Amino acid sequence: MGAVLSLHDANKRRQQRKMQEFAKTKRGQKMMNSKKMVKYREKRLKAMQPDVDKRLREEGDHTRGEQVWFSRHISNGRLRHWVLMTHGNKYELRRSDHIADRRRGEERAGSQKFLYHVKSFTIDEQKRSAALTENALPDVDGFYVCLIGWTTKTKAEVDAACRNVQAQFGEYNILWANCQHFLKMLADRIVDAGHASDFGWFASNTKSRYQKTQALMPPPLEFLLKMQRQMQAAMQTQIANQQVALQNQMQGQIQQQTQMQIQNQIQMQVQNQIQMQIQNQMQMQMQNQMQMQNAGGMGA
Repeated sequence: MGAVLSLHDANKRRQQRKMQEFAKTKRGQKMMNSKKMVKYREKRLKAMQPDVDKRLREEGDHTRGEQVWFSRHISNGRLRHWVLMTHGNKYELRRSDHIADRRRGEERAGSQKFLYHVKSFTIDEQKRSAALTENALPDVDGFYVCLIGWTTKTKAEVDAACRNVQAQFGEYNILWANCQHFLKMLADRIVDAGHASDFGWFASNTKSRYQKTQALMPPPLEFLLKMQRQMQAAMQTQIANQQVALQNQMQGQIQQQTQMQIQNQIQMQVQNQIQMQIQNQMQMQMQNQMQMQNAGGMGA
């Protein structure tokens, strides 16, 4: 069980799911395989690689004691799974089985009966190592798993520490006494052989360089949306340019046709003038001949 995420985080999760569905479409695949997206992934992985290597070294260190792991799973904006894992068991705070049998209204709002829960559990180290190596994120099937430290305590001592925390924990409240608080109290008692790099992120939500680097560039959702807007803008620009080119072509054709019409008109006017001049000259020649004939007849 876990606390409700903020409205912003819940909306972000929903948008991420939508983008994951979009990424499966042909258009989404085209964007995911674009040069910009490949460059984005390469830059992000390169920036995270030093911290990934550091975590792989820590996870391979079994000399300090038994490793203590933290795992969480978020679904539909809620923390569905928040546990510590060590000695092959997982430790978590869960609602008691008989809570559903209580009469409605018997408990105060925001408070419920919760008990610690211990169950055998092992990490699929092969899948997790592959996820960390390929994607630089310890995310396997939606479960974010990270090493937070080492303990010298035996399994029996860890179980006893869990019972003691439960005895002192008091009544569950979603705001100030919830699953996260329970695990933090337990971790303070059992992680006694050194903290791993992600302990601060688990204990106080303090982001290390690793978590900060994950957001070094816009997250994939915003990046894809940005690329989508850029593609739409590029298409609109291309269409606008084609329209302008077509208009220019039409205007050029109109101008060319107009020029040809003007040239034809000029040629026709010139031809008309030439014909008129020829006709005038012929008339003048005919008049001159007639005058000469008339003058010859009078002389005879």
